This record gives sequence, C-alpha cells and structure tokens, in this order.
Amino acid sequence: MKNYIIVLLFIVNQVFAQETYTIQGHFPKFPNSRYELKGYEGLEQKTLSQSESKEDGKFTLTYPRNYTGVAQLWMNGAYQVLLFLNHEDITLHWEDLTNRDGLETNSQEYQAFLGGMKTFQDSEAKLAGLNYLVPLYAQDSIKQHWLAHELDTVAYSFPKYIKSLPENLFVRQYLLTKGLIEQMPKTVETYKWRAPNHIIEFMAIDFKALKNSGLYNEIISGYTNLVERFPLEEVYEILNPAIDKVITELKDEPTLQQEIAQNWFTLLEQKSLFKAAEHLALRMLNQENCMLNDKSKDKFEQYRALAIGKTAPNIVLESKEAKGKKQELKNLKNNYKLVAFGASWCPNCQNDYPSLIGMYKKLKEKHDLEVVYVSIDTDKNVFEEYYKEAPFITFCDTKGWETQAAKDYHIFATPTYILLDKSLKILAKIQSPEHLEAWLQSNTNK
Repeated sequence: MKNYIIVLLFIVNQVFAQETYTIQGHFPKFPNSRYELKGYEGLEQKTLSQSESKEDGKFTLTYPRNYTGVAQLWMNGAYQVLLFLNHEDITLHWEDLTNRDGLETNSQEYQAFLGGMKTFQDSEAKLAGLNYLVPLYAQDSIKQHWLAHELDTVAYSFPKYIKSLPENLFVRQYLLTKGLIEQMPKTVETYKWRAPNHIIEFMAIDFKALKNSGLYNEIISGYTNLVERFPLEEVYEILNPAIDKVITELKDEPTLQQEIAQNWFTLLEQKSLFKAAEHLALRMLNQENCMLNDKSKDKFEQYRALAIGKTAPNIVLESKEAKGKKQELKNLKNNYKLVAFGASWCPNCQNDYPSLIGMYKKLKEKHDLEVVYVSIDTDKNVFEEYYKEAPFITFCDTKGWETQAAKDYHIFATPTYILLDKSLKILAKIQSPEHLEAWLQSNTNK
C-alpha cells in the first residue's frame, strides 16, 4: 500500500510539474534585460510570459502545456526571433544577436524550421534561374526537356521536405502554410503554371492546428487573391470548397470561426466575389448548434433574407417632400429605387454623400431612379441640418441602429446601398455612388 501511494504521488507530481514548459535563455552580452514571449490566439496576439535576465544574461520564460504554436521573443521591446512551442523545454544560447545563424537551441521544432526555410529559399532561387533559362532555349528540345525535369524537381523539393517531417511537429503545418503564403504572390505574377498545385496545398492545411500560428489572415487573403485570377467559371468551384473546409475544421472553435468568417466575407465583398460571399454566409447561417453574435448574423442574413432576386422589406417613412405625410417605399412608382443607409457622423458616408447628390438629378431623369436615404442618426437636429440640402427622400426616427428599416434590412455597417426595382425586387448590392451609375448604365442599355 505504501509503495502504491508513493507511485501515485510521483505521477500526480509529474502531471502538475508539466502544467508549463520552460525556455531557459542565455544571452551573455545582454544582462539586466526585459524579455516577453508573445503568442497568438486566433487573430489576436497575446503575452504568454515575461521575465528579466540577471547579470550573467540568463533568463527563464514559461508557456502553457496546452499551447502549441508560434511565439515571438522580444527583448527590451524589440522583436528578436520566432520560436515554435510544442511540449518542449527549450534552451537558447545566443552570443551575437545580429547573427541569426548563431542562435543555439535544443528545440527540434526550431531546427526543423531552419531546415525548411533553407530548402524553401534554395528552391525559390533555383526556380528563378531556371525560369530565366526556359525562353533562352525555346528552340532546343533536349535542353527544354532537361529544364522541365529540373523545374519539376525544384518545385517539389520544399513539399518533399515538409512530408519528411514527423507528423507530430507543429512546424510541419506552419511551413506548409507559410511557404504557400510566400509563394502565391510570385505565382500570380510569374509562375502561373504552379497555381493548381497551390489548390492542393491549401486543401491539405489543418486549419484547426493553426490556431496559435498568427497566419489565418495571410493565408486566406493570399489564397483568395490567387483564386480570383483563375477563369471566372472556375473561381467559385475552387473557393466554395475552400470555404467549406475552413468552416468545418473550425466548428469546435465558434468564436474563432466567426472572426475568420467575418473577415473572409468582407474580403469577398470587396473583391465583388458575391457568389462566394453568399456561399460563406449561408454556410454559417445553416450550421447546427451555431450561436452567431448579432453583427455576424446581420452580416450573413443580408445574403439569405436579402439575396439578389428576393423582395426587399417595405419601409414606412416620412419625408420633408411629403410634408409630414406618411408614405411607403412600395408605393413609389419609379423604375429603380436605391435604399441607402448612412449617418452624418460616418466618414465613408460623408465621402459618398456629395457624389450621390451630384449625380442624383441625372440618374433620376435618365433612369427614373429615386433614392431613399435612411439615416441612423440619433439627434434630430443634427440630421435635419446635415441633410437639409438633400434632393432625394431622407428619413430618420432617431432610433439609430434600432430603427425598424435597419433591422429589417439587417444593416451592420454604413454606408449600405441596395438597389431595387419598382416592385422591390433586389437587383444589386451597390458599393458606391459610382458603382450605382455604372450599374444603371450597363443594365439599362441591355
């Protein structure tokens, strides 16, 4: 019984002893320095540990046992080096901080990272040289055959290195993702032939494993920039499965999933990739057991409740043109109706408002357009002063974001412009007054 208790106490002590892992640092030339270990959680950076070195330049930092990912080591407020934390007690010795190769460490993750970066840099350099030679030997079939073989070998060297790493190393996913981030802009610019490989590489990423990597925004924006260069008929066939993959793999991280979905959704709208934005919105809204915050819900509901082709909600409004009488959006007889949501304090609204006024008369005469501007101002006097020169219908009930029209249209940001036909059918989500003019010019001439 006594032996059993001793063994049990030993096991318990071992478990509690490994609640954190340590980083033992020794930078001899930097005594009495402040150190900070900064990690990542989703899209945010956070401090994992802080310490100060002694006279001999030695310091100790810790990180939680449940943290697997990237961390930045900062000394006296300046970034020094990237570390990879994955259930290792790490030692660091660095005599000359200006010499990156002079860092000595026992970290298997860091050594794998160095090997990966060297392989990546060598392959990209060789690729540039081979790419330069290809057109010079366009008439030499033998050299062309050799160059094609070398290009294939060089292009595969980095992925081959990643596959050779043990699967339990975090840096395996990091290198796969970071390498893709670095390659995609060059692929768009020069090496268009390797773009299909990037699709496969993206779909091989474990997005849940990247929680502590700090790479989410870079990989998603880089991939979207790459895919939008594909033929239009292929863009959504590539983007939609990528969206499904990321949303599915992050289903157990609902807060992170929402943040990434919101950022990606905004990017897709900015690039006018509306079918992909709609796919993402519906994917988020149709999840089981998913609790979206209000901002996310309104953002995504605009694609379900207010999709192109659907009938927009009616708005009961009162305007100075109607002399205090109530009127309704559905009763306006114009061929086109632009419903605009804005506010006097909104900087982007302030930029758009003069343009909208400037082109209103021409668009009304040429295309029979009416503008209904719903303000989410909360001060009636401010609203009346700011919009007193508006030539179109304006409306404000001073309820701000709680005004019924804003709730019905799931408004989450200003300005928002939605173009309708006479019967309130949704025709387009307009990005700016200039976009409105271009849309009307293009579609009414058909």
